[in-house]
Amino acid sequence: MALARTTLFQPALLRDGADFDLEAYRLRMASYLAEDAADNRIFFDALDFARELHLGQTRKSGAPYISHPCAVAEILAAELAVKDPRLLAAALLHDVVEDIEHITNADIDRRFGSTVAELVDGCTKLARSSRDRASLKDLTHSKIFLTASRRLGVLVIKLADRLHNLRTLHYLPKSKRQRIAQETAEVYAPLAAKLNIFRLKRELYHQALTNLFPKQSKKILNSMKALVSHPDVLALEAEIRDCFAHAPIQVTCRTRVKGLGNYYNPIQRSLKIGNAENRVDLVLVTAEENPLDCYLTLGVVNSHFTAIARSIRDFIANPKNTGYVSLHTRIHYRGENYLVKIRTPLMDEWALSGLLGEWGREDRITDAHLQEVSEFLRNLGEYGGAGPRRRDLLRLSEAEEIAAYTPKGEVLAFPRGSLVLDFAYQIHSDLGNHCEGALLNGAWAPCTQVLSDGDTVEIIMSDKAQDLDPDLEFQCKTPKARTAINKTLQRRRLHHARAIGRQVLVQEMRRHGLDLALLDGDLSQLVLEVYNLKEIQDLYARIGQDLVSPKMLLYDLQGCGSTAEATKGNAPPETTAQEHNILALNELDWAVHKFAQCCKPYPGQSDVVAILSERGVTFHQSHCHDLHKRHDLPEQSLLEVSWRDETPWDPPLQFQIQATSESSADLLEILAHLPGDIDLEWAEITTTPRHRKSLKLAVNLTGFAEARAVFSRFPNAAVSIERYCRMICGSACRLGLPR
Repeated sequence: MALARTTLFQPALLRDGADFDLEAYRLRMASYLAEDAADNRIFFDALDFARELHLGQTRKSGAPYISHPCAVAEILAAELAVKDPRLLAAALLHDVVEDIEHITNADIDRRFGSTVAELVDGCTKLARSSRDRASLKDLTHSKIFLTASRRLGVLVIKLADRLHNLRTLHYLPKSKRQRIAQETAEVYAPLAAKLNIFRLKRELYHQALTNLFPKQSKKILNSMKALVSHPDVLALEAEIRDCFAHAPIQVTCRTRVKGLGNYYNPIQRSLKIGNAENRVDLVLVTAEENPLDCYLTLGVVNSHFTAIARSIRDFIANPKNTGYVSLHTRIHYRGENYLVKIRTPLMDEWALSGLLGEWGREDRITDAHLQEVSEFLRNLGEYGGAGPRRRDLLRLSEAEEIAAYTPKGEVLAFPRGSLVLDFAYQIHSDLGNHCEGALLNGAWAPCTQVLSDGDTVEIIMSDKAQDLDPDLEFQCKTPKARTAINKTLQRRRLHHARAIGRQVLVQEMRRHGLDLALLDGDLSQLVLEVYNLKEIQDLYARIGQDLVSPKMLLYDLQGCGSTAEATKGNAPPETTAQEHNILALNELDWAVHKFAQCCKPYPGQSDVVAILSERGVTFHQSHCHDLHKRHDLPEQSLLEVSWRDETPWDPPLQFQIQATSESSADLLEILAHLPGDIDLEWAEITTTPRHRKSLKLAVNLTGFAEARAVFSRFPNAAVSIERYCRMICGSACRLGLPR
């Protein structure tokens, strides 16, 4: 039986230096792609083109810039065994559109074809934009994911690009090194894991974490180095050799010390010895391509060593979402836990190289797996939440998986902690939108029920789409569920933003004596062109999200229509600070309307103002100190809130309210003075960690007048709205939301 050890990913022959030899590079690449082969000419043409465009450009190291795209292509060919000439050509050209102003993607298309052009376009950052760095980076990630969902090669190039940048990171200032390393640990290393490219994932984590945690990583690396020749590890190898010497099966054993990524906790952003579940893996590879040999090997291992209870994971019968196939068992030996992975040779090849091991051999990659990867990337790209939320989804892609079953026995894999709602969306978006619960192993369960390994789930559908709580977006664990919920919430926010924007614009126009007919005439089309918008509803939405100032819009409207009678003359007069526009509200939508915790306003309260944003509307009391400290908020952008008491809420809303006091008597008095006809769902008094008394209650309300009657009974400083949600069929708890 052969014994082998895994080392870190070996760098390519190319080095970053001022003495870069392009001709020597051409000869090396010709050993991977024959230069005289017609199909490979595109690569060498791209090499000449890239050299010409990058001529005179240098890197921070002083090396000619052409050395970087050449290194990316060589990493792909030499280290990742990619021989696709179009993919390698795109790797050479991946920076030209971004860095060379007179080169466009159309130029790449004309010269190298649509495949190379699409790959280059997917790799091109959105650098020419007025957005801040964080927003620009998030948009760039979104673009990469969406393009990679159609052309997976985009992601392969970006991973190789990031690997070379990490290898030359020491030339950059510390702040930039830290930023790139953090992005690698949160985005690129998990993506390599998703494609199951083990060796690439291992080095990406290694390079990133040694920059993020120089002291901690040095200690752990020394510990890892000592493990390679540790007496216990050597003794374990010897025992495995002995037990298989008499077994009716031949296996090859590979001892692998876990990499730095195994010691990294992405939630706490910490690198510690204690983060690792086990520090050494043993990989047993059977001699034959027979999966039954894996089960026989498992029997030999577990009959000879002390197996850890309930640690067997069968990824042969139930492969991971990444396509990973193997048998896992954990054993305990001399006070240490070891993970044993059992595979056939093809399983082992996939475990090390993932999709790249099958690149160019489409018959070896199942359509189902390609579709799963494509859908995962598309959902990441389409996700409209904040950048950190998108990175959470990437982190969850590496989480331990559970298996759940449809009533017909089809198995689906989910990150641990997934909900019934994740299951519903995984089957179909429409099923998730209409999910009101499920039969979980035959018993009813709400949408928020956490799934356990082996559950059988039958989704129960409602006749109409559910009015989902915004918190569900973050409770769900799968990209498909979060993206679908986010899209639903964005549609609701957009609907409200359009209505608010029209309200505000009409008030401004009337204040300045402008004819409302201007909104429907040719002038409005001119204004839309100025703001690069397609229709007037988009303009209303921009105003309702506080992205376009109505005052500035009126100036533009006058400028475009200076010949019209209604817009002749000087610019509209300046408004005073007291001339707020009014936001008239008939109802509340908890995906849109939020009550600030700083000043704790309540629905129906007088002297309340509203702030608009892309996330919705936030209410403050007009005298709120935190509000007036915001120097970025012009006084004119505040809206006075007018609660429409005459319009009942249909259906009612349930408010969960918390009030605190020094004594229970004060809280009981509040309860006693609530209006007698109020629908009180539940109430409880508890003691806080600071030994104060806390009253929590849920009350079902039908309008702003009723809300005012309830909230006015509470001392303002002591009460806060913990949540409010729409009643569904008479029960606000239908979704199983926490109290």
